[in-house]
Amino acid sequence: MNQPNNFKQIQVDRLVCLLIGSVLTSGSIAIGCARAEPTAPSDDNSLTRVTSTGSVAATLTAIDRTAPFIPAAHRIAQASDIAGNWAEPFIRALVAQDIIKGYPDGTFQPDRPITRAEFAALLNKAFALQPIRAARTFKDVPTNYWAAAVIQTASQAGFIAGYPDGTFAPSQNISRIQSLVALVNGSKLTPTGNVDLNNVFGDAAQVPSYGQNALIAATQSCVAVSVEYDSSRLPGGNFGPNAVATRADVAAYIHQVLVSTGKLSAVAVTSPANKYVAACPQGTYVTTIGDTTPRTAGLSADEAISKLGVVDRVPELAYSSANIYPVAGLNTPYAFGASWGQVFVGTSYQSSTRAALYLNPPNVGQARNDGAVYLGFGLGDARSFLGLETVATSYSTAISGLLNAGSLSFKLHKQFGDNFAIAGGFENAIPFNRNNLDGGQTGYGVASLVLNPDPNVGFLSNTTLSVGGGAGRFRTVGDIRTGKDSYGVFGSLGTRLSPNLSLVADWNGQDLGVGVPITLYLGDSATLQVVPSVVDLVNKETGGARFVVNAGLGFRF
Repeated sequence: MNQPNNFKQIQVDRLVCLLIGSVLTSGSIAIGCARAEPTAPSDDNSLTRVTSTGSVAATLTAIDRTAPFIPAAHRIAQASDIAGNWAEPFIRALVAQDIIKGYPDGTFQPDRPITRAEFAALLNKAFALQPIRAARTFKDVPTNYWAAAVIQTASQAGFIAGYPDGTFAPSQNISRIQSLVALVNGSKLTPTGNVDLNNVFGDAAQVPSYGQNALIAATQSCVAVSVEYDSSRLPGGNFGPNAVATRADVAAYIHQVLVSTGKLSAVAVTSPANKYVAACPQGTYVTTIGDTTPRTAGLSADEAISKLGVVDRVPELAYSSANIYPVAGLNTPYAFGASWGQVFVGTSYQSSTRAALYLNPPNVGQARNDGAVYLGFGLGDARSFLGLETVATSYSTAISGLLNAGSLSFKLHKQFGDNFAIAGGFENAIPFNRNNLDGGQTGYGVASLVLNPDPNVGFLSNTTLSVGGGAGRFRTVGDIRTGKDSYGVFGSLGTRLSPNLSLVADWNGQDLGVGVPITLYLGDSATLQVVPSVVDLVNKETGGARFVVNAGLGFRF
């Protein structure tokens, strides 16, 4: 189509504005990004909300409450950016029904991530939503927000839910599996037989437990669509459950749901788009599968996808539902950790140090108040490969002495699904300006298992058992005092009493501690946690009970 003469200048202006906004936002993030424990990572890429006062925050808030431009439906016919796109037939079918639209500049932007607010708006256009539950007030969705009405309607219809802290996170991007779970739940699609996801998707192991049943139902209904898939083979490739959903992804899902309910005609059998629809028994194109090598002993490929029991019901889409909420120990490691995009800072204070546990004989008179501050961040991805958590700790809380005594510690961790993880770490791996760190350099290994995962964080949910072993500070009292090289066993057991309150006990190799983590969720992707605890409760050799408090702020971008 012919563009206005000033079209290029407009695009440059937009780019400059975006860059300026990014710099301002990043500056605000750098001041406040931190974390107490790994906030259950969700696989969402969240937009950070600026919480500082001033013109920047006011401007961003005003922008966030402004409805996006919605052009006339015919503009999409001129959109050059969907011609040849993998999802073009799905998109054009929805445009013909006025369900989805393009942008004023004549583009559709199929690869653009879709936010939770935009997703709710699409649900309202695609389905005749009827309330099945009571209305809910979301504290981050004011009445004048452009999507307030569609968010409320989608929530009452059971398609999508808010978070336990009373927020909805309208600007947060939604993942493929989250959007698929919402569509399956809201459309009442249920499995009618058995499907082994491992025989359909090469990355089935990466599907969160809450999304497995939904993906089975979607596969059987020809709703599971992915640009990473090729139905001419079985397994046909990946689904990419934890990738951010794009406008093309969601358009394909909605199209196929409407086809499965008889409200739209299926894409022509000869259309190349069919290759992206995951192999389902009812699909006419399944006959094009060329690789019939049995994936299970004694079964053909077609027989294999009709096997395997259906997992438990899919929970309601809730806070950070791409992950559960594991409970960490008080001062012992656990196997879940920070991955790329997670940053945290914190401080700790203890009413007295142990009565010179590292001296032989002990000198009670050397016990003193003490504290520390720390900064950490994650690298890698513990779900898809490995995560690396790095923490810098200063054992001086005075500004002038931050670098006078401290160390760098590292933890390499791997997560298997939502509920199990293993890790190996090295505390005080690189000490600086201190030759006599209590406990010294400490290597360890640990495994953590969430016994009753619940993304909705119910009472006694997400009970987490961690067990590990290591040298250094995990040795027995006798071995520590004599300086004997040995290994000790540590562990913790914690459970969620509510979204904001947990109870945890841990054994650090010498004594028992009990604490009550208090967690506050600050907006879409920040978490504040305060953990008062009493440690050294049972072993008199460790110097008697002591009060310890930790506080930290975590941020995920």
